[in-house]
Amino acid sequence: MSTPYAAELALALRTIHTASLLTKSVLRTLQNNVSAETKADDSPVTIADFAAQAVIISALHAVYPDDKFIGEESADALRANGGLAERVWDLVLQARELSSAVASASGDLQHVQGHEGPQGTTTLTFPASKTEMLDVIDLGTSTSTKNGRVWVLDPVDGTATFMEGKQYAVCLCLLVDGVQQVGVIGCPNLAFDVHGPLGQSKIHEDLVDQAGYGVVLSAVKGHGTYVRSMHESSLAEPRRISLDQVQPKDWSALDFVEATIGKTSLLQPEHRTVAETLGTKWPGTVIWSQQMKYVALTLGATDVMVRLPKGKERFTFTWDHAGGQILFQEAGGVIKDLDGGDIDLGQGRKIEGDVNFGMVAARPWAFTRVHRAVKEVLERRTR
Repeated sequence: MSTPYAAELALALRTIHTASLLTKSVLRTLQNNVSAETKADDSPVTIADFAAQAVIISALHAVYPDDKFIGEESADALRANGGLAERVWDLVLQARELSSAVASASGDLQHVQGHEGPQGTTTLTFPASKTEMLDVIDLGTSTSTKNGRVWVLDPVDGTATFMEGKQYAVCLCLLVDGVQQVGVIGCPNLAFDVHGPLGQSKIHEDLVDQAGYGVVLSAVKGHGTYVRSMHESSLAEPRRISLDQVQPKDWSALDFVEATIGKTSLLQPEHRTVAETLGTKWPGTVIWSQQMKYVALTLGATDVMVRLPKGKERFTFTWDHAGGQILFQEAGGVIKDLDGGDIDLGQGRKIEGDVNFGMVAARPWAFTRVHRAVKEVLERRTR
């Protein structure tokens, strides 16, 4: 029996592989001296962000022209800066050359998810001109995720650490009527032994795959999560990831994954109090990229993620969570908001705090106790 969404999975794998190679080549060519613009929220945007978004959307739109897209970037900065647009176009042309050397990820799909899939070569479509590239990037400005098929992407999640040559993620997720069905995330800088025992390998910013191309994780709803090494011309054999393979820990060894201390608007002092309430140290693992936090959870390198906003007026962006959540859930993890509800990704470009206030993600054996500790800490804070 074929895997549901087998064709979408195959194309997503090939596309993320190519976009991952492209972003990695930028780092190596420029030796981490990456040219950046500044967005309205003051976060840096590199030429790699724009080029990767163009590559991903172009490939998907050619095959699924009726699908919608939500991406982090728009082409406004490129239309206003011809020199920047030209540098991005050069990268898109480079990606086309990289893609021609990449072996098909779909021809061996039965090994990707454990089910028979379509055979043959998945050929990617690229923009034919710089003008088309700008129009393709702007296809990612859709606003609705509630109905129909919507691809959510973050071409480079963790741009600040990407610019430092540290961890980042190339992310893609297919939502159907607001529900994750396919998730693929490339981690080009992640040095991770895909054949080693789960739960014994740590993930941190400086654990960088200098010689290779990192790993890619993929999941289809109801069919598990897989990890594969990425090579220059192919994807390696997959390994199914199940958190059942990771033994429960003593509570004192529970590992909380956290953003860079002092660099987030979340309530980090309360995060620390939750950990201390449970008898463990804080922070355990520190990673800037939100999607890399989900990857670390999925691979058993950390155990818990808590996100406590300052108030219900706060929001988080959908592309920071779509894809990573299905990877963790299909591996056996649990994710709920602070009221115990499922995260609603059908809200559009933002996950609003008055719909889903905060998040707790944890391995099943720890989730209930962690969630209870979070609520107790918040209740004490509001007294």
